[in-house]
Amino acid sequence: MSTQHVPAPSASPLTHRRPAFDLFEGYALSSVLAGLEIGGLLGTLERDGLSEEMVLDRPPEAANLLGASLRYLVDRGVVRVGASGYSLTEYGREICADKGYLVWLVGGYGGPLSKLDKFVTGAARYGIDYTRNGEWVAGGAAMLGRADVVPYAVDLLKGINFTRMVDIGCGNARFLLLACQQFGASGVGVDLSPEACQLAEEAVDRAGMRERVQIVLGDAEDLDRIPGLDETDLVVTFFLLHEVLGKGREALVGYLRELSDRLPPGAHLLVAEVEPPDGGVSSRQWFTPEFAYVHAVMSQILYPAQQWSEALTDGGFEVAEVLRDGMPGGLIILGRKPAS
Repeated sequence: MSTQHVPAPSASPLTHRRPAFDLFEGYALSSVLAGLEIGGLLGTLERDGLSEEMVLDRPPEAANLLGASLRYLVDRGVVRVGASGYSLTEYGREICADKGYLVWLVGGYGGPLSKLDKFVTGAARYGIDYTRNGEWVAGGAAMLGRADVVPYAVDLLKGINFTRMVDIGCGNARFLLLACQQFGASGVGVDLSPEACQLAEEAVDRAGMRERVQIVLGDAEDLDRIPGLDETDLVVTFFLLHEVLGKGREALVGYLRELSDRLPPGAHLLVAEVEPPDGGVSSRQWFTPEFAYVHAVMSQILYPAQQWSEALTDGGFEVAEVLRDGMPGGLIILGRKPAS
C-alpha cells in the first residue's frame, strides 16, 4: 500500500503581500474599537484597564463577546493581557488618540455604507430609506476635533472680540461651551439631530451653563429659527457648509448672503471644512478620499480652500484668514462682515 506525502504547513503560508487582508483587518479593528467606545468600554480600557472581573460582570453572552473582543485586540497588538487584566499597548494608545475618526465612520456612517448595494443600483436612496446616525457623527466629530480642530479654532478666536456666538450644526455643543467659557460669551447651538441636541443639553447642564447657553433643535438653513442673530457677533459652523453646497453653489452663496444680511456689521464667521483629495495616489492621502466618498453617498461635494474663500466673499464676508488644521485636508476660515 502506497502512502502520499503531505508537506507540513509552513509558519507563514503567504509568499507575497495580499492587500485585501489589510482591508479585512482594518475593517474588523475599526468596528471593534468603535463599538467598545460607543459602548463606554474603550475609555475605561484607556484610563484604568479592564480586569477579568469587569469582563465577567455582565450577562454571559455579553461577557463572552467582550472577552473575545479583547483577545482579538491582543492578537492584533492593540491590547496586552497581564495579571491585573487587559490594558492598551503603546500601539493601542496611538490608535486611541485618533479614535474619533473610527467612531465618526463606523458609528456615524456604518449603516449607510452597509447599504451601498442598494444605493448604487437605485433600489434605495440615502436620506429617504437609510441615513447616518447623527449622535455618533456628532460624537466622533467632537472627539477627533479636540486635537485636530479646536486648538486651531481657539487660537483664531483669541484675535477677535465677541460676546454672543451662534454655533450652527453644534453637535454635542462641546466647542460652543468651551468658547463661551473661555471667552466669557453667551451662545446658541443649533442642530438638526435630536440625538445630538440631547447630548448638547446634557453637556450644558453638566457645565452649569443653562443661563448662558441655549440649544435649539432645527434645520441650520432655517435662519428664522435661530434667536438673536441680529445681536450675534460670532457665528461658528464646523463641517456644515458642504451640506448646503450639496444643493449647488448658488444655494451656498444664497445661504451665506442671508446669514450676512442678518448679522450686525463687523460680525465674524468661523468655518471648518475639509478639502477634497488632490487626485494623487490614494494610498498617500490620509482620510480625505474616504471623507469625500462618504459625502458623495449623501450627494455632497467638497471645495478646495480657494473656492471656499470665493463662496464666502460672494456671500458677503471678507476672508480674514485661512489656515490648515491638524485634520488631514482640514481648513479653518475666518470671515468677517464688513463694518460698513
